[in-house]
Parts: sequence; C-alpha cells; structure tokens
Amino acid sequence: MAFILRFFDYFLPESLNSNPRHLMRGYVLVGIIFTNIILCLLCALGILFFLELEDNLKIALALDAACLLGYVASLWLLKQYESYVLCGNFILGILVLVQACGVSITGGYLDSPISQLVLQITLMAFLLLGLRLGIIWLGITIAISLLGYYGSVNQVGYIQLLQSDEVIQAMRMMLQFTLVFLVGGVLVVYETLHGLLEKELQEEKTKLEHWASHDDLTGVANRFEFFRRLRAHIDEAGERKQNVGVVYIDLDGFKPVNDTHGHHIGDEALRTIAERIQHAVRLSDTTARIGGDEFGLILPGIHVPRDIEFIIPKVMNAIRKPIRMDDLEVVIDASCGVSIFPNHSQDYNDLCRYADTAMYRAKSNSDSYLVYNNQMVLQPQ
Repeated sequence: MAFILRFFDYFLPESLNSNPRHLMRGYVLVGIIFTNIILCLLCALGILFFLELEDNLKIALALDAACLLGYVASLWLLKQYESYVLCGNFILGILVLVQACGVSITGGYLDSPISQLVLQITLMAFLLLGLRLGIIWLGITIAISLLGYYGSVNQVGYIQLLQSDEVIQAMRMMLQFTLVFLVGGVLVVYETLHGLLEKELQEEKTKLEHWASHDDLTGVANRFEFFRRLRAHIDEAGERKQNVGVVYIDLDGFKPVNDTHGHHIGDEALRTIAERIQHAVRLSDTTARIGGDEFGLILPGIHVPRDIEFIIPKVMNAIRKPIRMDDLEVVIDASCGVSIFPNHSQDYNDLCRYADTAMYRAKSNSDSYLVYNNQMVLQPQ
C-alpha cells in the first residue's frame, strides 16, 4: 500500500503536504482519476468488441476518448496549478458535458441507457470537493436531470442513434457494471487511502507523544513523565502491597567537564550515561533525566534492602566507567539518594524530597549512595 502512495505522490504538488486534509483530498482525487482512466479503457473495449454500434461507433469512441483526455488533462492541471479544487471541478465539468451529450443522442433522459451514470457526478463531487461544493454539484446535477426529463416528456432536445433494442439492452447492462465498478472503485480508493493516512497520522501522534514525554538530548523519560509514572507505580504498588524505590542521581564532576571541554562533550557524556543507566536497571524500571545533570530512577516491586544493595552499586559502577570520545577520556562519578514507598512515605512528593535529601547527604562523601532516614535534614525544594 505504501507503493500506491509513493506512486500518487508523483502527481501531487508538494504544497498539499502542508495540510493533511488537502493531502487526503489530493490522494482521493488521483485515485479516482486512475480508477476512471481504467474504466474508460474498459469501456472502449466494450464499445469495440461487445456493442454493434455500426455507424455510431465513432461517436461512442469520441465520447469515451473525451472522458479519457479529460482525466489525463486533470492530472496536468493538478500538478501545474497545485489545486485539487480546480482539478476536481474540471473533471466534474467534463463528466457533465459528456453525460449530457451522451444522453441527448441515445434516446433522451427516459430512454437513454447511460442516464444512470449521472450518479457518479454527485458521488465524486462530495468525495473530491467536500460538503459545500458537493451540494453545489448536487444542485447542478438535479437541474440537468430535470432539463433532460423535461426534454424527454416534451420530445425536444434529443435524438436516438441507437436503433437496435439488443444494442440498447447490451449497453444498459454494460453501463450497470460500469457504475458498480466506478462506485466500488471510488470507495475502495477512499477507504484504502483513509486507512493509510490514518495509520500515518497515528504514527505521527505516537512520535509527538514520545517527544512530549522524553528528554530531547538523552532519549530517556523527562521530568514530567517521571512524576507521572511515579504516581502510577505508587497507586499500583499500594494495591499489590509492594515496594517502590525512588532514586535521585547527581553526577559529580560533570560541570568541570562541561566547562573545560565544551557543551558538545558534555552532551555526549550525558547521552552515554543515560544509556548506561538504562542498561544497568531492569526493563520494568524507569530512567529519567530530571535536571541538567540529575537523573531519576523508579524501581517498582523491589525487595528492601536486597535489591537496593544490588541495583544502586551496579548503576554507579556503570556511570563511573571511563567515557571515551575521540582522543578524550572522561570519568564522572555519581551520588545517589534513595527513598522507599511505603516505608518512608506514601506521597510521591515526599518520596522525591526524601530521595533528594539523601542524595545531597551522599554528595559530602562523593561517589556513594544513601537511603533516606528520619535523622536527615530535608533539603529545601
């Protein structure tokens, strides 16, 4: 299906890409044009090999060719003038003229086998141009039909070039299949393109949601997402009677690296550290960047103190490994503070404050971690 969109893109002006609604109309327009081109070719085969029109063969082929040329010209108009509205109106105008001519030379509105094709004009108008212009073309179609009906009742404005009842019946049958093919083809094109574009829009929405909840530099969860997940984990842990660990991590010695070697080196170091932290913890854990050189961890379902004594040293060892960038080697340590739900609090704000306080106490020793206790003085937030 992606191949279909790429093929249609060749005929669409780039200006339509800026508006998803216009782009959808453009795709539907090109799809309908090619559906009708195929239909014109099939009709030409029917006229040549299944209908014995004799002297009227050239007239039938001329009407079919007019439609075919109109569709090809509409593709050029779309590319040249970058307007699906202009192109759609042009196609509908061609169809109205061909329809009116065809009906007038094949027995008039009441007897012509092609009168039923008037349905395609209204159908295409709404699909191509939307509600407002669709209603206008509906009015035009009704007006033309009423004029045709008036002419048939009063026996004016038409002639009958189809003399054989067998030809009329065969043509009526062929055009019934033509109408079914047209309507079915148009709806298939619309639904197919609608599904593809809806999928693309959903993918774009997913990307936007990811960008809104993740840090641009490191790709881990951002501060907002950290707190959202923490609240969700606390609610779940409260129901399941489980523990949740909250860890604040501050990088020791990062500022001198950033100041000495430049922000590009500092940014690369942050990306590397974020990746290392993610690899050091479990898939169920959350790694987030909550400040410039501060990270946070959410550790759901942990066993205290066993898991803390295993996970935190593992994270700190991963952080302190030398970071090699070009000819430079950088070593950064970390200080960590830990608080536990529900041991220390059942409120996520308190847990974050306690983890932050324990982290600042751990910084006095550098490259160490502390679990919060009630004797620690809370750091102001």
